[in-house]
Parts: sequence; structure tokens; C-alpha cells
Amino acid sequence: MRAGVRPVVWPLVRGGFLGVAVATAAAAVFTLLLNSAVFRGSTTQEQQAAFNLFWYGALIVSFGVFLPLEQVVSRAATEGRLRGAAVLRPALVLVAVAVGGVLLASPLLGDDPGTRAWVVTALVALAGVSALQYAARGLALGRGRLGPYAGALAADAGLRGTAALLATVLVFQPPAWLFASFVVASALAAHVALLLLVRRPRSSRGGAGDPVPAELHDAGDLGLARGPRRPEGAPSSRTMTRAVLTLLAASVAGQLLLNAGPIVVGLEPGGPAVLAAYGAAFTLARAPLFVVVPAQAVLVPPLTRMVAEGRLHELRVRMAHFSAAVVVLAAVGAGAGALLSDLAMEVFTAGKLEVPPGLMALMVGGCLVHAGLVVGTQALVATGRERAVLTCWVAGLVAAAAWIALTQLVVGTGAAWSVAGGFTAGSAVAWLLSVLVLVQRPRRAVAVSA
Repeated sequence: MRAGVRPVVWPLVRGGFLGVAVATAAAAVFTLLLNSAVFRGSTTQEQQAAFNLFWYGALIVSFGVFLPLEQVVSRAATEGRLRGAAVLRPALVLVAVAVGGVLLASPLLGDDPGTRAWVVTALVALAGVSALQYAARGLALGRGRLGPYAGALAADAGLRGTAALLATVLVFQPPAWLFASFVVASALAAHVALLLLVRRPRSSRGGAGDPVPAELHDAGDLGLARGPRRPEGAPSSRTMTRAVLTLLAASVAGQLLLNAGPIVVGLEPGGPAVLAAYGAAFTLARAPLFVVVPAQAVLVPPLTRMVAEGRLHELRVRMAHFSAAVVVLAAVGAGAGALLSDLAMEVFTAGKLEVPPGLMALMVGGCLVHAGLVVGTQALVATGRERAVLTCWVAGLVAAAAWIALTQLVVGTGAAWSVAGGFTAGSAVAWLLSVLVLVQRPRRAVAVSA
């Protein structure tokens, strides 16, 4: 294993992956800063609850709907076959899907008409920005421009976190919509800059603008075609639209499993107080998910290579080790969450909100299991089993919904406990299914370059 991992991991570290990992860590810190500013600066629980509705809705809209655009653009750019015009149609289709989804879900986004109006408006604006954001990210990844990509990650989170902190100092009780505007504006500013950087022609010598080693890129010039000439074999806008729609269902299902919980909690009578506390606790509990990016880069390539080379026994052994590690980490994390719950909420919300230690433990354990699920499904994507990925996410979502319905309608459990339990149970079901599928012999061999 050691000899197999080094050729994959070392070029990533040498080529700029370390910068992405550092940027991801910085984004985690600034994201916590943003949310902490909301809970400290907006003194009413109604304002805190309103921001949570926007924040978790934004995660579903942004990651859920537009992540397939990043994946498809990245794939086409890596192969050197990307036309700028071909990106426009799938981007607009996804904007229409996102806006339609927001409008359909608007009755769930707050009881107060004023709150609902600004939350819906902000999410619609974010949908337009996200099309640019994920297209730019996909182009950066496809061209191997990990430096600018990492800079955009850090700049996006840094701008909104810093602006939120300044707002709490300069504005007395800033409204929740102001923090939401920072989220939209920072994403726009950071990714306009990213798009301008990655569209510049690369120098033949590489350098800071092209940190990935040449051996990882054999496709030649991976940029957008500037003239009307269509690159040979370039995918049409229809082909790219079909590709993003194929990935859309799995992406939305995954984000609903992860981020719909706080919105569901807000539907309970007396929602603002419960939602504010749940949202703060879940924001803290999901911090371990920021390690998913480094984990994917280290774990997914070797697993993919094992499948391609038919080393299924070794794969099963490695997956058994990985599964045991996920269980141990989830158990340890749950214990730490219970012990540190009061202190963490005291620091994060200035003592304004609190949750039972057991609830925090359930959230942290669920988030760590969910991290294992993300790695497992990414390994399935890498081995070409996209349908299995959709099956895993839908199975997890169904299991979560069944748990919530059973505990609320039959047992009478409160919404916060039901949703946290549903998230953990759904993530566990989907993760176990991803492991089972991954260790099965694929129907077709997966081509992996040497």
C-alpha cells in the first residue's frame, strides 16, 4: 500500500494540493467566524433562526444544485475539450432548477412574510452567483490551477467572515439579511477573480499560476477556446447539460441529507428558539467535514487503482480498516462532543444558546459517519459507478425520513432529536451501502493511467 500511495499523494502535495488543504482549513475557521458573528451580533433568536434558514438553504442550493457543473466542466477542461459557450446552457438550466426549487420550498422558509421574502430573494441571487462560482472552480480544477482555486476558497470564506465580524462591531444588532448579503457578495467577488485568473494563458514554464506538475496534465492547453473554432471532440452544450442533469439527483439528495435538517427543525412550533440552538450546534458539529477534501485526495486514488487492477481482496481489507476507523472516530467524536458541548456553545454563542450534551454527541457522531460516506461515494464516482452513488444517497435520504417520521409520529420525540437521529441513521445506511458496493467486482474494468 505504501508504494502505491506515494506516486499518487506526492505529486498532489508537490503540485499544490497542500495549498488547497490549508485553504480548506482557513475556510472552516472563517465559516465558524461568520456563524459566531450571527449568534453574537444578532441578539434576537428570530434573527438567528432566519439566518439559519438562509444558510442551510444556501448550502443545498449551492453545493446540491451546482456541484455537478463543477464536475462536468472540470472533466471537459482536463481533456482539453471545453468551449466557453458550451458551459452557458447547463449553467442556465441549473439556475432555473435552483430558482424553481427555492420558490417551491418558500413556504418552509420562515413563518414571518418579511423573513421569507429576504431569504427567498437572497437564495435566488445566490443561484445566479453559484453558476459562475462552480463553472470557475471546475475550470480551475481542470486546468490544474490549484493555487488560484485555493485562493478563491480562502478569499470567499475570508471576505464574508471578516465582513460579518466588522458588522458586529460597527452596526448595532445587525439584521440577518446583512450577513446573507455578505455570503452572496463574497462568492461573487472571489470567483470573478478566479475566472479572470484561470482564463489567462499558461506560460510554457508553469510557475506560480500553474502549480501542478506537468506529468499530471497530458492534454495540452486546457483553457476555454477563445475563437469560434470548436475544438475537436469538444462536448456540445446539450451533451454537457445532459451530464450535469445525470449527476444532479445524487448531488441534491446528498445535500438534502446533510443540510435539510435545520429547516425541518424550524417547522416545529416555537421554531425560532429551537432552530437557533440547533443551527448553532450543528454548525459546530459539522466542522470535521472540512477534512473530507484532504481525505478524498489521499484515500480515493489508491482505492480506485485497486478496483481497476482487480485487487479486490486487498480492497476489502483496506475498506475494513477504513470502516473500523470511521466507527472509532465517530464514537470518540461523539464522546468529545458530549464533554465539550457546554463550553463550545458558550464560546460560540456567547452563552445565548445551549443544547443537551447528548444531542451534540449525536450530531458530531453523525457528521463523522457522513465524512466516511462522502469518501465512499467519491470512490464510487472514481470507479465509474454513478448510479450506485445515486442509490446510496437516496437510500440514506429515505432512511433519514423514515427515522424522523417514526420517532416523531410514533414515539413523540422532539424535532431536534428526531432530525439529528435521522441524519445519523441515514448517513450510516448510505455509508454502509457505499462500502458494500465498492468491494463488489465491477462489471467493466476501469481504465487508470499509469
